[in-house]
Formats: sequence, C-alpha cells, structure tokens
Amino acid sequence: MSLHTIGYAALRYPALPPELPIPFGNQLGVMQRTPLSSQIRSMSQIASQYLPSLLEYQYSDNPLLHDPKSSQYYCSDAFLLINWLTSNPDVATRVAKHPQLAHDIIERLLSPTIEADMKACTWTSGTTWDAGLGSMLQFVSTILLWHDSQEPVHPRIKELVPKLKVWNRTYRGKFISKVSDRLADQIASPEALDLGMVKASQKEHLVCGYTLCGNKKDMNACGQCRIQRYCSTDHQKKDWKNHKKICCKGLVEE
Repeated sequence: MSLHTIGYAALRYPALPPELPIPFGNQLGVMQRTPLSSQIRSMSQIASQYLPSLLEYQYSDNPLLHDPKSSQYYCSDAFLLINWLTSNPDVATRVAKHPQLAHDIIERLLSPTIEADMKACTWTSGTTWDAGLGSMLQFVSTILLWHDSQEPVHPRIKELVPKLKVWNRTYRGKFISKVSDRLADQIASPEALDLGMVKASQKEHLVCGYTLCGNKKDMNACGQCRIQRYCSTDHQKKDWKNHKKICCKGLVEE
C-alpha cells in the first residue's frame, strides 16, 4: 500500500487503484492493525495530502453521496478515512471547523428508520452496515470533543440520547454499544467530561514528522497543511524534500 492507493480508493469509489485492487476497507483495516506509533505517522501523512480533498469530495455532486439507497450516503469511503484520521487531534481540530459534516451525520442518525435503511443497502469496500453505524457514532463523539463553538453541532442532538441508550442495550458486546454509551454521556452530561485531560492524552501520541526523530515535545505544525508537526525548524527543513511532495497535494500520481 501507499499514500496513492489509499487516496485513490477513498476518492475514486467504486474504482480501485490498478496497482493494488483491494477495497478501501481492507486497506484501512491493515493500517489499523499496525502499532499506534506507525498509525500516528500514517495519519499525519495521509491527512497532510488528502484532508482538503476528502472534505471537498464529501460535498461533491457524486450521485451515490446523495442516494439513501447507497451505503456511500451513510459512510462513504472518504468519510470512513476522515473518521479514522480524526484519531489525530490536529485532524480532529480541522474537521471540527467544518460543522456541516457532523450536522449531516447526526441528521442521518436521527432518522427513525436508519437501521433498516442501512441494512437494506449493499455494503462494499470491505465494511458492513453495523461497522458503518459504529463509525458514524464514533465520528460524532470525536467531533464533540474538539468542537469549540458555543453553538451545538446539531440543534436536535439531545434527541439522540434515547436512541443511543437503546443501541447500547440492543448491541451489547459490539462496538456500537460501547460508543453509544460514551456518546450518550457526552451529550447528556458534557460538563462531566474532563476535556483537558482527554485532549492532552491524545496529543501525547503526536510525534515529529522527521522519521529519524522520535521527539514528542514542543512541536509546531507545517504552516501549509497544519497537520504534520516538527520539533524544530531544522527537522522541518530536513523533511521538506519528502513533505513537499504530499503537502495539500490531493490525489496525484505517485
């Protein structure tokens, strides 16, 4: 796999990269099974190159993104990649500044027939309807953590709480149950969550983008992509020959 194949699979659905004809979900699954340190570096590189393109694609005129009978309407490959990338706090902060995405996801979650509608879709890309629902819930939970506006992400978000409690009971033992329980608490009792502690613990995983360095302190982000971090100007200059090839480039040939 490479930066090109993961970006191609996420942005060119249903086409697959010719050099690696593996569904997006399978590619993402491989990355999720790597050590956390490797994932953090991958997230920074992928987001540096693709985050603007992924957000733009999510609001493109691709008909599948607007068809409730398509699984892409609920969880496009681009959205699934964005959701994974938000484990990086710099990405989450950027995505939280695009509240329309979280608003639209919550709007879908509020639908009284969302489970039946998602089950009726044909799910491809190596994912399933319940994994898709879990991803949607996980995304909302993450955005609530990094949302710094006084305005709510969605005016009816509290209406989700009863549904979340039902999902917590119905899908006991599954990821949906776990994230439903956490999200219900976030919505119902946001003051009970120590935001500072949670955010600080996530930032502890960030590491200097210069691959020969493992420093995690006193880092500044690239001024262009605002994702890749460096512990010093010297290391940023040393890495520029690599970073300039991906920084905000979107989907380009390798």
